[in-house]
Amino acid sequence: EDPAFLPILFEAPRDCDWREEAIWRHVNPGLAHGYPDIDGLRQLAREAESRPGDRESFRQLHLNIWLDHSTDPFVDMTVYDQGGAPVDLDALRGLPCWLAVDLSSTTDLTAIVAAWRTDDGGYIAYPWFFCPGDNLRRRAERDGVPYVLWRDQGHITTTPGNVVDYDYVEQRIRDLCTEFDVQEIAFDPHMARQTITRLIADGLPAVEMRQGWVTMAPAIKELERAIIAGKFQHGNHPVLRWNFSNIAVETDKAGNQTFHKGKSTDRIDGAQAAAMAVGRAFLGESNVSAYNSPDSPGLFIF
Repeated sequence: EDPAFLPILFEAPRDCDWREEAIWRHVNPGLAHGYPDIDGLRQLAREAESRPGDRESFRQLHLNIWLDHSTDPFVDMTVYDQGGAPVDLDALRGLPCWLAVDLSSTTDLTAIVAAWRTDDGGYIAYPWFFCPGDNLRRRAERDGVPYVLWRDQGHITTTPGNVVDYDYVEQRIRDLCTEFDVQEIAFDPHMARQTITRLIADGLPAVEMRQGWVTMAPAIKELERAIIAGKFQHGNHPVLRWNFSNIAVETDKAGNQTFHKGKSTDRIDGAQAAAMAVGRAFLGESNVSAYNSPDSPGLFIF
């Protein structure tokens, strides 16, 4: 404590137009004396307009607007919300579909996300979430979200007991493969090897998709591009939106990004699976055998 030292804090309103230079000058009185450099600040603002993560960093570091979840979020949720048009699953039957599965620990949220490509270079996504049915209200208190309401509204499927029933999740994957034209089922191999082996043995197109920089960075980049362009339609699913709002981004020196949790209680499983599904859909790869296709003419022997 030093009575000769007077701290003065400047901060901008959360709902202000962060691009307005008058706001910059109000929060940064040193700009009148050349600190920080106004041209440098303008350059940072131009870059932040096209990258939500940079935008939030600009708001925090230069306007003193503190964030709810992460100091380095993946996406501005107001931009994300632009993709909230309802998803018509009936209209998507027969169209190529890519599934991604995040089999989280048995006591946490597990997610399946389907992605379809659209003619304008975008994606339609739809999630299915699973969690243990026991102690649901206690989980809601821990995570600060309405699990019970989401269950009652059909946004989450609870499985009996205090751990996620992986057999139930596997059966749902099999049902989706019957219901849609599934090209691939991408798994993080951690905790999923037995499931992958069983699906492959039954002729289903399960593949491993590891969660490292090399695999996830291109998928996350494509997902970010689609969201910024307004070409990621998600139907405003509340659990998926919560997962996206929890993302913190880790960026390496080359600008590659991976997802991680902002806090230990945050759940990002659906967002992780969405990035995986979009990444595989972007590549357009299929592990469906031509001879297993309903349009296949069969095997010819000469």
